[in-house]
Amino acid sequence: MEQIEFRKQPRILVADDSRSARELIRNFLEQRGYAVTLVADGKEAVRKFRETPHDLVLMDANMPVVDGYRACTEIRRSHQGDETGIIMITGQEDDESVEKAFSAGAEEYITKPIHWVVLEKRIRLSLENRLAREEIQEARARMEAIVSSAPDAIIVINDQGLIESTNLVAARMFGYPLAEMVGQNVSMLMPSPYREQHDQYLANYRTSRKPNVLGLTRELVAIRRSGAIFPMELTISEVRLKNRYLFTAILRDITERKQAEEKIFYQANYDALTGLANRALFMSTLEETLKNAKQASYGVALLFIDLDRFKWVNDTLGHAAGDALLKMAAERIREPMQPADTVARLGGDEFTAILKNCSPERALETARTILHRMNDSFTLEGEETFISGSLGVAFYPQDSQNLNDLLKHADEAMYRSKRAGRNACHFYSGESFALPRKYA
Repeated sequence: MEQIEFRKQPRILVADDSRSARELIRNFLEQRGYAVTLVADGKEAVRKFRETPHDLVLMDANMPVVDGYRACTEIRRSHQGDETGIIMITGQEDDESVEKAFSAGAEEYITKPIHWVVLEKRIRLSLENRLAREEIQEARARMEAIVSSAPDAIIVINDQGLIESTNLVAARMFGYPLAEMVGQNVSMLMPSPYREQHDQYLANYRTSRKPNVLGLTRELVAIRRSGAIFPMELTISEVRLKNRYLFTAILRDITERKQAEEKIFYQANYDALTGLANRALFMSTLEETLKNAKQASYGVALLFIDLDRFKWVNDTLGHAAGDALLKMAAERIREPMQPADTVARLGGDEFTAILKNCSPERALETARTILHRMNDSFTLEGEETFISGSLGVAFYPQDSQNLNDLLKHADEAMYRSKRAGRNACHFYSGESFALPRKYA
C-alpha cells in the first residue's frame, strides 16, 4: 500500500507514568520523524493537549492523578479533540479494560509489552486516516465555494410545464443544446416516476394555488440527455405576470458533495482493510437489531469469530500476508450470510456477525460453514497456508435480552472454543462441535 506523505511533521503526545517507557517510545517515534511531547500523568496530558493540539495521543491506561481513561474522555471534549487519534497502551487486556478504553474515546488498543511493528502501523494508519478526513473536508469546502460562486443553472417554465428559457449552465448540466430544451416539457429532465406525475402536480397547483415547494430548497434526482441520473439541489420561485404564471427553477448539480458525504460516511462506519462494518457501525446495528427483534418477537444470533494462527502468519510471512489473510477471511465469513445479516471486523483478527430473524438451526449451519471455510487453504505470499477459526454463538432472547450481556456471552463462547483446542464452535447454551485441524 502506498503511504501518504504528511504535509507537516506530525506531533504526538505520549502519556505514561514510567520514565523508561516514555523514553523508549520517544526514541522510537523520533527515529521515524515524529515530533514528541512527553507527560507523566493524565492531568498533564489534558493540559498539554489543550495548550497545543496534537495529531495523535499515545495514552497509558493506568497513571496517577488522572488515569488514561478519564484523560482520553477529557481530550475528546477539547478543541480538535474529536479529530485526534488516541491509542490506549496498557498491560491489561481483559474485556472490561478494552471496552472501557473504547468507551472513553480510544480508537485503538495496544497491550504491553509493546509490539513495535504493530505500534508503528497503528500510528501510521491513524495519521493517514486523519489526513484523509482533512483532505475530504478541504475538498468539500473548495467544491462548495466554487459552486456557490459560479453562475447557477436557471430554467424558466410556464404554468403548463413547458420550458420558456434556460441558460447555458443548465444546458451543459443536462447535456442538451439550448434549442432542444426550449418549448419542451420540463418533465423531460425528470426520471420515472416523477416524469409521469409532474403534469398532474402542476394541474393540482393551478386549481388549489397551494405552494407546497415554492421557496424551499430541495434535494432530488434529475436525468441527463445520456440517461444518467444524478442528484441536484432545486429552488423554485413563482413570477406572477398579467394573465399567467411563470416558475423559475435554480438548480445545482450536487454529485461531488454527495460523493464526499458518502466517503466520509464510509470511513466513519467501515473497516478500511476488509470493507466490513467497523466497531461503531456494529454496535449501532446490534442495538437497532435487538430493538426490532423485541418488537417483532424474532430471534437473533450473535457470532464471534477469531482467526487461529493469525499471529503465526504475521510473524512468519509478514504483515502484508496478515492483511491479505484478513481480507480473504472476511470474504469467507460473508459468504453464508443472508442480505439482512451484518458482518463486522472489531479489530485485529476478531470478527462478528449479526444474524437477524435467525433460528438455532440456521446459526448452527452458518457457523459450520464458516468453520469449514476457515479450514480451506489460503494462498499467502505464494504459499498454501492453513489456519482455523474459533467461534462463539449467543442467542437473543434465550441467552440474554441485554446487549452487553449478549456480547459478553458470545465472547465467552468463543473463548471456550479457544480453550477446547481451537478450530471449534461453542454455543453459549447449546451444542458445540469441532473440526480436525489441517496444520500441526
